[in-house]
Amino acid sequence: MDGALDLGPLDRRYLLPFDTDELPSRACDVLVVGSGIAGLTAALHAAAFARVLLVTKAPLTETNTWYAQGGIAGAVGEADSVELHVADTLVVGQGLCDPAVVRAVVQEAPEALAELEAFGVAFDRTPDGRIALAREGGHSLPRVLHSGDATGAEVQDALTAAVRGHRGIEILERAFLVDVLTHDGRCVGALVLEDGASGPTAVWAGSTVLATGGCGQVYRVTTNPEVATGDGVAAAWRAGALVTDTEFVQFHPTALDSAASPKFLITEALRGEGAYLLDCEERRFMLDAHPLAELAPRDVVSREIERVMARCKRPNVWLDARHLGEEFLKKRFPSIWRACEEAGYDLARDLVPVAPAAHYAVGGVLTDLDGRTSVPGLYASGEAAATGLHGANRLASNSLLEGLVFSRRIARALERGHSAPPRARIVERIDGVSAGGTPLLRSRLQALMSERVGMTRSEEGLAMACAEIEALAAGLGGPALDVAGMESRNLVTAAALIACSARTRTESRGVHYRSDFPERDDERWRVRLAWKRGEAAAAAVPVPAIATEAGT
Repeated sequence: MDGALDLGPLDRRYLLPFDTDELPSRACDVLVVGSGIAGLTAALHAAAFARVLLVTKAPLTETNTWYAQGGIAGAVGEADSVELHVADTLVVGQGLCDPAVVRAVVQEAPEALAELEAFGVAFDRTPDGRIALAREGGHSLPRVLHSGDATGAEVQDALTAAVRGHRGIEILERAFLVDVLTHDGRCVGALVLEDGASGPTAVWAGSTVLATGGCGQVYRVTTNPEVATGDGVAAAWRAGALVTDTEFVQFHPTALDSAASPKFLITEALRGEGAYLLDCEERRFMLDAHPLAELAPRDVVSREIERVMARCKRPNVWLDARHLGEEFLKKRFPSIWRACEEAGYDLARDLVPVAPAAHYAVGGVLTDLDGRTSVPGLYASGEAAATGLHGANRLASNSLLEGLVFSRRIARALERGHSAPPRARIVERIDGVSAGGTPLLRSRLQALMSERVGMTRSEEGLAMACAEIEALAAGLGGPALDVAGMESRNLVTAAALIACSARTRTESRGVHYRSDFPERDDERWRVRLAWKRGEAAAAAVPVPAIATEAGT
């Protein structure tokens, strides 16, 4: 394939020098890294048959799951079906979904959602006791289960309580994933830096599950918390795992245009209930852009907002929910009501300024149908994984479902056969003087990615981005000094994977839009781009033909 990935001094196996014989150590059967819906679900299911250690870089609840407002998609309504959910996912995925993965996830959704309720998640219900279903972008009918407008927080709280109450799960909070450990080509655990420790700990594990979330912090404007620095994907890439689909970064169309960081996301469920998007002339511009208007797929809405902002010479468009009424808005969207109020807007009386923000990384570590990566002993789930469910664009509210279902599948695969924690001596020597990691570097990288590798891309901008990312990588020099230094290296790695993939894919598809190649090109590009450390060019991963036959 065209294009090249060159990270210079960052193209090394480990971030730190170490000798495992000289490090403190821990051992477990299953190591789970990350505490969102994917990590918590993996830990709970694996603990039924194995000793589990759950490691998370921040407090247990500081995850993208906690910030998820909209809900979880599932074909549980009377008018819905697995076939309809599959079809909607394939259409939005623009020909790059793996249909076998889509069907497996959608079929398991009802059982997985019922399990969440058993853990204590209270989904909203209608007056007659049925599950209340919302409609979001790309869905052909209401299909999204929600708990008010804070579904992620409800799920996070319920699963966190279950994990904390499980005697078979040891929890290690505020411990940073430094690297995945490998020996003879197999993952044997990880290096983690515990809070306050002077050096890393070697965690030996029979199997390791990465559920570390995304890399939204590579962009200046994002809905992701500060912990979303691509640590798991970068660590897997350094370990030799295949990483794919990184050019596909989904921007959420309606983040509240305020000074807050991360940006407060205004769920499209609000548009599903009838809110409008207005331009500077207070005209509904989405009516002319797509048959589904405000409920078009997210890439369509985001790019149209970008065009309107440019035409109106404004940093935002307007969200109009005034006609829905104060009583309904306060009851159905209490978190959004409070956030708008704190920003100085009355949702029932004011037009609210919104703009797109980097939201979800479609790409990640390539897995099979049971979450296995290309490195034996290493699994991935949730936003850190690239399972083939989303294709070139994620269908709204399929992400929490993906993490839930794939972590259940990983646990079932591990129960069929998991190894005891191994022991091996691993030594890494790194020479050179480190430049550490500074706020200035992160700010510079975020500005570069936002300006050159955002929603609209071109060869000129991508070439400049790739060159500058290489310069940033070269400037980082030797080993990382601390967590900030490691995060900087992970962010640069994530940025390089996104920019080089975007430059390689000379077409427009889903959330990847090239102004110089504005058309979709199935003849050449109905493939997934997979990258591996030490190989400058991407490999092409074929996509099963049934996706095209399904009308995508």
